[in-house]
Amino acid sequence: MIKRTIDQDLQRWRHARQRKPLIVRGARQVGKTTAVKEFARSFQVFLYVNLDMEEDRRLFERELKAPELIRLICLRFSEPFIPEQTLLFIDEIQFSSLAIKMLRYFYEEIPELAVIAAGSLLEAVVSDEHQSFPVGRVENLWVHPLSFAEYLGALDRGDLLEGYRSIPASLPYIEELGRLFKVYTMLGGMPEAVARYLENKDMVMVNRVYESLVRAYAEDVDKYASDKSLARALVHILNTAPAEAGKRITLEGFGSSGYKALIIREAFDKLQKAQLLKLYHPLTSTSLPAIPNYRRKPRLQMLDTGLLNYQLGIQEEYYLAPDLVSVYKGLMIQHIVGQELETLWTSSGSRLGFWVRDKHQSSAEVDFVVPHRGKLIPIEVKSGKAGSLRSLIQFMLLAEHDIAVRVYEGDLRIDRVPLPDGRTFRLLNLPLCLCARVLDYVEHYLGGEGEASSGV
Repeated sequence: MIKRTIDQDLQRWRHARQRKPLIVRGARQVGKTTAVKEFARSFQVFLYVNLDMEEDRRLFERELKAPELIRLICLRFSEPFIPEQTLLFIDEIQFSSLAIKMLRYFYEEIPELAVIAAGSLLEAVVSDEHQSFPVGRVENLWVHPLSFAEYLGALDRGDLLEGYRSIPASLPYIEELGRLFKVYTMLGGMPEAVARYLENKDMVMVNRVYESLVRAYAEDVDKYASDKSLARALVHILNTAPAEAGKRITLEGFGSSGYKALIIREAFDKLQKAQLLKLYHPLTSTSLPAIPNYRRKPRLQMLDTGLLNYQLGIQEEYYLAPDLVSVYKGLMIQHIVGQELETLWTSSGSRLGFWVRDKHQSSAEVDFVVPHRGKLIPIEVKSGKAGSLRSLIQFMLLAEHDIAVRVYEGDLRIDRVPLPDGRTFRLLNLPLCLCARVLDYVEHYLGGEGEASSGV
């Protein structure tokens, strides 16, 4: 059993003063059901219903009041209802609009009952049926593929995990963490793939997991395609998107096709709701609020870098390449950093974006921007230890604060960088393996700890 960081989120939810039904969101096979079932061990009574099964759906079709329904479910499983010690888990809830509606009444009529709902195709299916979740009466928890920290936990390397969590991390830890981060970048964070790898270190077995996932995602198309033309567009994107990952894309004719922008946009919207990929639309402001510009080309991020490596056929490069810079022209570095940064948000939707400035003879693009304490923190991912800071400098000339981040394969340090207008800004140089801890390091240095070294 791989320990997940969302276990702590679930415990916090359980003991909240005003607990609402919890909706666990995430793509298929990222570990939602496993995490909830493990969490259920802390309850005396666990009631699990799977609405993909007709027999379980019928429990909700009688439209009973919440107290009567919970008694019926308890009778069905020969379990008592013990207030404060019963967890009801409604899996694949998207298959019953009545079950979705019932979440409100569980909250209002049986507040002592812990209720969790989940579904792999939640957003895609629900939106088609014009069914929404009870606003203000549910909470959300996003489940992502395993983070690097969770991968370290799965390795049972408590020493390295402790070093990873220490700020600042010491050089010996950073070197070993960097070595393992390369393996993690190749493998990705799909729980079953990681588990298979840790069992026997056999990538053939791992690739069988990836192949099964690719096939399962393709088979899901019929569940959220309203017609055959949309289904074909969805299959086309699933087949061609891996080659475009990490790049800014054009919807019209995506993947060297004849598809019009309208149907490609609809297909991408479905796949985003299924959380198989994300389209980051650029920001053009250096301050909050972070409002994406939907008229400009978005950048494509796939669900998992390990799955992406399999689909692109580049796993062998990780064994042959001396560093991550050499893998797939450095594109996987940006992709894995995006995947790691996504884990910063579990109780709210992602707020990750990137920044562009498109002006004649003065274009600039910063890989990521992250909101933090009322500021937009720019994060540039560099494929080497050096590299130009031109885009970061363009951002900082317009920014109202003085800190920026470079994620790269180099040492941990903070520099003072001059701007053309005479001002300076602090540049946090963060090793790749620590990228998910970026806000902790920003907080550390913004708090006045650590002095800037000379030069860049």
